Amino acid sequence: MLYWFREIYRTQLKRITFGIFLAFITAFSGVSLLMLSGWFITATALAGLSISAGLIIIFDMYMPGSGIRFFALSRTVGRYAERLYNHDTILRLVSVFRLTLFKKLSTLSYEELRQTSDSEWLSRLTADLDALDSLLLRFTITPIVSVLIIICATVFMHFIWPEYALTIGAYLLACGVVTTLVTIRRTTALAHQNASLLNAMRANVIEHLQGRFELKAQRLMEQHERHVVATLESLEKCQTAINHRVANIQLLLDILLVLGTSVLVFIGLMSVNAGQIDGPIAVMAVLMFVAIAELLQVLPAQYKQWGSTSFSANRLAPQIHHYHGTKTDDTRLVPVELSSSDTLKVVINQHPNILASANTPLTFSISGTQTLVITGKSGTGKSTVANIIAGVSSSTSKSIAEISLVVEGDKPAFKLPANFAWANLGYLTQSNSILAGTLAYNLRLGIENTTDEQLWEALRMVELDAWVETLSDGLYSWLGETGAQVSGGQSRRITLARLLLRNPDLVILDEVFNGLDESMAYRIWHNISPWLEQRKVVVLSHEFPNRLLQETHTNHIKLSH
Repeated sequence: MLYWFREIYRTQLKRITFGIFLAFITAFSGVSLLMLSGWFITATALAGLSISAGLIIIFDMYMPGSGIRFFALSRTVGRYAERLYNHDTILRLVSVFRLTLFKKLSTLSYEELRQTSDSEWLSRLTADLDALDSLLLRFTITPIVSVLIIICATVFMHFIWPEYALTIGAYLLACGVVTTLVTIRRTTALAHQNASLLNAMRANVIEHLQGRFELKAQRLMEQHERHVVATLESLEKCQTAINHRVANIQLLLDILLVLGTSVLVFIGLMSVNAGQIDGPIAVMAVLMFVAIAELLQVLPAQYKQWGSTSFSANRLAPQIHHYHGTKTDDTRLVPVELSSSDTLKVVINQHPNILASANTPLTFSISGTQTLVITGKSGTGKSTVANIIAGVSSSTSKSIAEISLVVEGDKPAFKLPANFAWANLGYLTQSNSILAGTLAYNLRLGIENTTDEQLWEALRMVELDAWVETLSDGLYSWLGETGAQVSGGQSRRITLARLLLRNPDLVILDEVFNGLDESMAYRIWHNISPWLEQRKVVVLSHEFPNRLLQETHTNHIKLSH
């Protein structure tokens, strides 16, 4: 967690300092209110007894009364100001944490991203990042304020009861430190287990909901539910064990504080009888001890989160360390322009995921406004070829692969670096990425100044215009979360329309006809052919219709086992 502590202090040091000041004012006012109230009540009682005994005394009740009202007001104002300010700081820190992680994720290749499941990424981007707020609220503000209050109390006691000032301060500090260390030691392993089970349960529930139709069709719902319930029961047992240990530590702390309070009361009575201090001062010292003890009593509950926070920090560590351990020049994407007059030459040799390159190199070139069709059965490596050309597949992820992408044209030929990114690429992957939003939002994604007429033209080309006209809100109809309101074929055509609205020089279509029958695929291909003929196009398909191969001026490469 050291990195995240450094990130907190590096980005929000001034805000954290002021937040600690507000929390200190609140705690200081609370302790002072209890001390002054105890002194005032005791002094008033003694003054009343003295008057009843016939003694003449002078007692100023207005000054301490004003002090009590001041500390009561400052505690209330400080509490609300501290909560608002520090929670705003937490939101800022979470934004910093997310931005740091998003920067790292943007440098990962497609293969690296796919090595982690979607539910796992969701957990890291939500639960793990949210757990880091404990670094400020629980592990920074609370212990620092507690130590500052103990120091102030020790200094104050030095002036009114110097014989025991250091002893009281040292005892309170020892109670806080020992309790904190014991809590961390006794709960960290269980908290790691609890966080791991919680993460597994979250992933199991997501998978259960996503696969409910298949599970129900195969009559496996109850079996999978038992697995989820078993994880939940293990999680409950782990949380119960943590709560038992924290309760025992809390009991130990309470015993230590009660023991300290009892000893302090006894010593106070002895000192009053010996004439070393007055009765109100003794009461003030005892109540000060009690007030600080209340601050220390929250430490076990605060530091039981240490294990879960360290678990989350460790899960985020590989991404963060990789990002900060890599040179900027190696992670910055190099934009590459590809004009219609350039030629892209591709050589892939001995790639384990491309069967055609295992024995002989897979070599081809795309020059001018040319269409290249690559066909092959599932598992022959078509999508891998597409990812390599698109630059979303790391060419160094497989050490035995030899990959060469060379651009040549009017200027001298040059080999593309491993971290290149096309400045003008249109890539239709096999997955239909429909975002939560309206149809117009999904079509306009990343495009500025696109008119409704242009959207309708793209929809006409993919034969969705008639369907959109039946929708109640037309272009601005809600598609649901991840396109839940549309079919697979409609999702496919929406993503194709989104690509048509752009103006790329290089177009990669991976299984462009997924979810479409042959007749519709034939019509849509003819609709978009004039648009494709102006660009370099790579089409990858399990089985490209023969009549389209014959009617289209294309080069054809077939990958085979």
